[in-house]
Parts: sequence; C-alpha cells; structure tokens
Amino acid sequence: MSDRYIFRYITILVVIVSVLLSAAAMWLQPYQKRNELNEKRVNILKAAGITDVNDNNAEILFQKHCTAKHDGNLPYYVIDDTITVIPMRGNGLWGPIWGYIGLSDDFETVVGAVFDHKSETPGLGAEITTDGFQRQFSGKELQKNGNDYFVEVDAIAGATRTSDGVKLMIKNTLEEYKTIFECNE
Repeated sequence: MSDRYIFRYITILVVIVSVLLSAAAMWLQPYQKRNELNEKRVNILKAAGITDVNDNNAEILFQKHCTAKHDGNLPYYVIDDTITVIPMRGNGLWGPIWGYIGLSDDFETVVGAVFDHKSETPGLGAEITTDGFQRQFSGKELQKNGNDYFVEVDAIAGATRTSDGVKLMIKNTLEEYKTIFECNE
C-alpha cells in the first residue's frame, strides 16, 4: 500500500464520519430540546409540591396547573394561582448549579425546591439533587436578615462550598425577586 492510498482512505473515512455525526446531531436536536423543556416542566412542578409528575405526564400537568409570567426580565411561574416558582442560578464548587424554589402565596413559606448541577463531586456536592436534601426545604419559613431573605437548612457534610453556593444562590435569587414579594403583600 502506498502512502497516497492510506491518506485518501483516512480522508474519505473522516469525511464520512463527520457527515454522519453532523446529521445525527441535527436529527437529535429537536428531541434534545423537547427533553430539556420536559425536564424544566418536571422541576417546576416538583418545586410547587406536585410529586406525581414524571416525563410522561409533565406537559399535561404543566399546561393544567402553570402560568408562565415575568416581571421585567425576571421570569417566574404561578401554579394554580397559589404557588410561585422562581428559577435560580448560582455557583457550586466545580461549576454552575441551578434550580427552582416554590413559595406559598404569602411569599413566606417554601413549598418545595429542586436543584441540579453540572459537575459537583458525586457523593458530596452532587447530593443537592437528592430527594433527601431537597425535601428539607418544604415547609420552611423564609427568614429575613435586614434586606436579605434566606432559608435555614442543613448543609451537606463534606460539601461546604456547594452548600454555601446553594444558600447564596437562594439568597441572591430572593433578593432579586423581592419586588414581586413586596407587590403581592
């Protein structure tokens, strides 16, 4: 075999694989977007305390219970005219963390919270995604220290930076959304 033959063979192979991968990525894109939207619906509904939600019924339950709203550039979701679910973004130890927090209609009690992450340590910071961690937010009263809102919950042992990131994310989000609370008092 000559070097030219090998070079042509590799070039043709790379072009074919590239085309196939590009076609697969484009073909899968609508499914990925649908799955991302469905995951968002599931998380919003779970933060509102709707526990029987899953991938199969999320769209129906979302349409039945939820109204998307915004105050300026601040999006939020109203569930059955009684619960407000607010999206959150923050930083953990190794990367971004995010979630949703559901508040009662008096904006004083947490109905539920859902968290996720990009790259926290399994068994430590990644514990923010577990039901055990998230369940402790349900029924907690919002606390206020000066102008700062916060929720007092137990941190994750061994994951101080991620736990602090969750607390700071909640504090910053509630501070940002406090105009909505004050308008509804």
